[in-house]
Amino acid sequence: MDAELYHESQTVVPSWAALATAALCITISAIMIYMFAEDGIDADSAEGIALILGVVLTMATAFALFLIRIKVTVTHVSLRVGIIKGRLVPMSDIERTSAEEFSALRDYGGWGIKFGKGGWGYIAAGTDKGIRIHLKDGKSFLISTKRSFEFESAMRMALRSVKR
Repeated sequence: MDAELYHESQTVVPSWAALATAALCITISAIMIYMFAEDGIDADSAEGIALILGVVLTMATAFALFLIRIKVTVTHVSLRVGIIKGRLVPMSDIERTSAEEFSALRDYGGWGIKFGKGGWGYIAAGTDKGIRIHLKDGKSFLISTKRSFEFESAMRMALRSVKR
């Protein structure tokens, strides 16, 4: 079995943006309920329940997309952004790692999967620290982290275990 050396989940957007999205979804739900009452559609009816459930599921999906999950094992590092499979990089493809400070807005133009000054970045809100993964083919990408020391230590341990 592939032992997990490190795991981290981070929110992609700042908390104020997540709260604004939740408030918007709640407001839309309230407006829909009001419109149902105006049109004579009971919120208890199948049509009313389906529409409200649609808004709630949209909100839940949006929140699921707001997460970046990082996992380091002895054989690979994997990134997952929301429900989308991000990237699976075998340790054998990695040359080295380096700690880095950055500005999400200045260097990458925001949060999420971004292309910026340093190439591709998996950028979460609330941190200006990351680990740059340097690949053997000369490419690199940055993963933001709130626990850079632990993340880099796990990467070093995994890279040491790979036979070069």
